[in-house]
Amino acid sequence: MDASTLRLLWSVVLENSPESVSNLPEGLFVRHLLEQVQARVCLTVDEQTAMQSYIQIKRDLILEMIQG
Repeated sequence: MDASTLRLLWSVVLENSPESVSNLPEGLFVRHLLEQVQARVCLTVDEQTAMQSYIQIKRDLILEMIQG
């Protein structure tokens, strides 16, 4: 996953409201963010897998950022 894809992910994260993601189970949370990124850029299967792992690992930080 390159730097521009990571910047895009964090941009997508900041566009989400706490109400839209904070109560989602982990699998849906990851899928929700991944789908938003994929709506803007085409990811290879390897990039999708890497992003899924990254979102899972950073889930607490992402939720913290969204909730401000």
